Amino acid sequence: MPQFSKTQRVAVHPAAAYAVAADVAAYKDFLPMLLRSTIRGGREKLGNGETFLAELVVGYDKLGIKESFVSTVVTDAVLRTVSATSSDGPLKSLSANWIVRDAPGGGSDVTITIDYSFSSSLMQLAFGGLLEMASGKIMSAFEARAVAMASTVGVG
Repeated sequence: MPQFSKTQRVAVHPAAAYAVAADVAAYKDFLPMLLRSTIRGGREKLGNGETFLAELVVGYDKLGIKESFVSTVVTDAVLRTVSATSSDGPLKSLSANWIVRDAPGGGSDVTITIDYSFSSSLMQLAFGGLLEMASGKIMSAFEARAVAMASTVGVG
């Protein structure tokens, strides 16, 4: 199964970075290629976090691609992790994980890892290339969102 992984130092407190990673409904507001992110049903308390279903719609107009899928999301505020799994829609399997750690000297080290496999080899090829191309944009968008959110709530 192909894997994409990227770590970036973000100049905000880990609590602020985790809040951005855990706010799945807001992903559409800042992540590239994400057209919609909606929480379906309720949220259930689970240990130090919660679990819920999220519907995501990803797309890339230049290639005429638009696909939706539902993921089961599990968050953990103590470990500062957000994990999503899916085998819905065009996906054979998906495992996406955000991990937020304290960075030496302040700030956060944020890692996103995505293991994915599409049912269609054409989709696999198309999204694999797009994900690599968008990797820098994903982390830059995450950092910009975290900095903006941290300044709004006063957590820097």
